[in-house]
Amino acid sequence: MRLKVFFQLLGPSVFFLMLLIGPPEGMSIPAFKVMAATLWIAIWWMTEAIPIAATSFLPLILYPITNAVSLNEIASSYANPIIYIFVGGFILALAMQKWNLHKRIALNIIAITGTNMRQIILGFILATAFLSMWISNTATAVMMLPIALSIITQFKEFSDSSSIPVKGADDFGKALILAIAYSASIGGIATLVGTPTNLIFADAIEKFYKVPMPFDQWIGIGLPISLTILVGCWYLLTYHLFSLSSIKVQGSSNIIKNELKKLGRMSYEEKWVLLIFSIVAFCWITRRFLITPFFPSINDTIIVMIGAIVLFLIPAKKQEQGQIMDWETAVKLPWAVILLFGGAFAVAQSFESSQLTLWIGEKLSGLENVPFWLVLLIVVAVVNFLTEITQNIATCTLMMPILAALSGVLNVHPYGLMAAAAIASSCAFMLPVATAPNAVVFGSGFLKMKDMVRAGFLLNVLSIIVVTLFIYFLLPAIWGIDLLNFPSEIKVK
Repeated sequence: MRLKVFFQLLGPSVFFLMLLIGPPEGMSIPAFKVMAATLWIAIWWMTEAIPIAATSFLPLILYPITNAVSLNEIASSYANPIIYIFVGGFILALAMQKWNLHKRIALNIIAITGTNMRQIILGFILATAFLSMWISNTATAVMMLPIALSIITQFKEFSDSSSIPVKGADDFGKALILAIAYSASIGGIATLVGTPTNLIFADAIEKFYKVPMPFDQWIGIGLPISLTILVGCWYLLTYHLFSLSSIKVQGSSNIIKNELKKLGRMSYEEKWVLLIFSIVAFCWITRRFLITPFFPSINDTIIVMIGAIVLFLIPAKKQEQGQIMDWETAVKLPWAVILLFGGAFAVAQSFESSQLTLWIGEKLSGLENVPFWLVLLIVVAVVNFLTEITQNIATCTLMMPILAALSGVLNVHPYGLMAAAAIASSCAFMLPVATAPNAVVFGSGFLKMKDMVRAGFLLNVLSIIVVTLFIYFLLPAIWGIDLLNFPSEIKVK
């Protein structure tokens, strides 16, 4: 409690102290005020001195009251079109959850992969990762955990009454629980809506360079990185970290069959949700090639909002159930994350409006002789491990303008460093406090801190290597950019 009060006082203290000291040489007054206000916001975001969503209101107060940025300019950030990609996507996800379509998808994926230790873990990794590409990683972990616990309990009971060593059951349980937490975070890397930090990146490049980030363009790099880390995660958990074998997990197939039996046949409502979801995903992926030539103004936000609205129009089969999506379900949207988006976008807007990025770029000029691959590796590693103890959206938000400025100094394409940081902020695997899925599975009681730290450290290292290599070698080919040259057609505002 005392520590929280300390951080509550630290934020405004730093802010007022900086205002008293005044700006350094070469920095404009608006840029300095933006920096002072942003430090207050960053301190409260990273330490959670007050609820993160509440801190997200500070840009509406601090930037206008210091005359650094106008209220109208800042307020518009809270209605950014990118926010509505998240809102529309979450309404689709809530519809899947309302009718248990997400559970049916997960159980069928697990049923296909097999029933020995390694196969079951693979099934859970694939199912969890696929769902987290589209719905909240926290909700995915919460849904998958009870199914995993049932299988673990069944296997432990069997092992206690057989010749199979109990150690095998314990290791299987730990590996399975960790697989859920890790794949929930890794899966979100694949799509633009999979995790908020991807959308933070999309907003940053639109703010600084007036260039949109289409859904299909992101998935071109996000999906290969996600799949590669998932394969590494499965290998580490099943071959390196835990003593697992190809022994069949007794009772697991019955548990999955029983869970599917409880769901019954696919309902009328599930079919509609699956159809709308599939159409939205198809339109996202093919928009630039199939839709834009006929409707030039359409974008990813409009597509997903059309899908969300349609769900409110289609009646459920039973009249008393109303429509397939109702407002009572829709209000379960994570409003705290939506406010956090607004605050994050407001910070980016203030950096652009005050030209603080230009000043930061000048101060980073000493790095211009450092090889780009080394800068990229350092950025990925710093963001990766920093996210273990800080809120990943806050970390990503604060890094975007700094990396935009650094890209100009190094004369490299800004997408490289900025995309790398956005992806790295989803790769925190060591501590329960690092991500919500980590906290969810740690609360199951099957894990000790050392289990998560040992497995998470290796996966952190793997993700740092994968992200660095894919950004350096694959990103230029997938996105058609020259990573080692800052493009003349875009300029930091």
